[in-house]
Amino acid sequence: MKKYDILILNELLNKYEHSKLSKEGSTRNLKITIKSNHSILKDYWSEESYLFRDQIDMILDALVKQDFVAVKRNKDRELESINLNVDIVSSIYKLLKRQNPEEERTEILQYLESLESTNNIILNFISNIIEKLKSFQSVLSYFESLDSLKLYITAIETMSLLEEDTLKRNFSKKIFNDSKLFERIENKVLKIIKEFSESDIEDNDELLAEYHLVKTPTFAYIKGRLTIKVNSQLIDLSDFGHELALSSSALLDLEIINVKVKKVLTIENLTTFVSFDNSDYVVIFLAGFHNSVKRALLRKLNEHNKSIEFFHFGDIDAGGLLIFDDLVSKTGLAFKPYMMDVSTLEKYKDNWINLTHNDKMRLQKNSNIDFNELVKYMIENNCKLEQEAIDIKTMQIEVIL
Repeated sequence: MKKYDILILNELLNKYEHSKLSKEGSTRNLKITIKSNHSILKDYWSEESYLFRDQIDMILDALVKQDFVAVKRNKDRELESINLNVDIVSSIYKLLKRQNPEEERTEILQYLESLESTNNIILNFISNIIEKLKSFQSVLSYFESLDSLKLYITAIETMSLLEEDTLKRNFSKKIFNDSKLFERIENKVLKIIKEFSESDIEDNDELLAEYHLVKTPTFAYIKGRLTIKVNSQLIDLSDFGHELALSSSALLDLEIINVKVKKVLTIENLTTFVSFDNSDYVVIFLAGFHNSVKRALLRKLNEHNKSIEFFHFGDIDAGGLLIFDDLVSKTGLAFKPYMMDVSTLEKYKDNWINLTHNDKMRLQKNSNIDFNELVKYMIENNCKLEQEAIDIKTMQIEVIL
């Protein structure tokens, strides 16, 4: 037997939630109504209505006595419409064990307005969501409930503090006590980061790597004229003749034995690292943003010989400049930019990419005076350059000193 009372009340609430009355209210005499010809009431008018009409009328009388609805009938006492009593909708929500959107909206607002954070992504996100909620706009594209909102904020806050590459499953287990939970919320978390940060990275795995979250352990690639020791194993890279991949755990055990050059170059992109061939440098591929273990490698090189010069070669774009500044700031080493200048841009003009709005905003925030001329040129000429576009093998290398 159909539960007509449940069907009727749910349909009235559906209409209520899509009306102005459930949001900012209205001075108009709006009513939430189900007409008698609604599909829910089709049995009332069917050929076998005699089997259902008395039952439906009894249910409606009960709903009227509970003050949930008002019923309008014609002169023949046949049903015309059912009107929701909007003054006590909260009681109906409780009866149906259904979430009241207004109560949830208020609860979410209270949570966000009391939330303290120093994370710019979270602060931008909170500001935007509060504005939407106060304007009764939908936020379902960002989160489904208060519980999911808390999960996303916790994930962003925590991953922003990571200093070392961390496997996603290990991160999820540690933060949520569920190794697969982060994977389930990953897309929503990244949507928030992309929209409310200054990052212009579109690839999800690449963006996660920027926050040191990885699917598999990462490696630092190194090549050049130096000798290292890993777990008592002596390795002379001069004789090795190839780049060497070292895991984060191997880097912890690494000891610098001898460095035969006076220059160290870190490179942002793997393709460029593989192509680069200059015996005057020890070359290290850091895979975008560095972590604490890779910074320790750089410090070991510096401690081995304080006269070594450090250079960084990255994309000539807002992200590349940010990586350079982050490298200088977190290693404490006096890195110099390498082929990240106006002359390189001009030489590869055919490979320029137009700046996005986000690019321009990030470049305008540049605080490194060494890049002032470069930033001005990029904005004026609406250009940026990916490192892979530079032909390392044929271009005469010039270092900005």
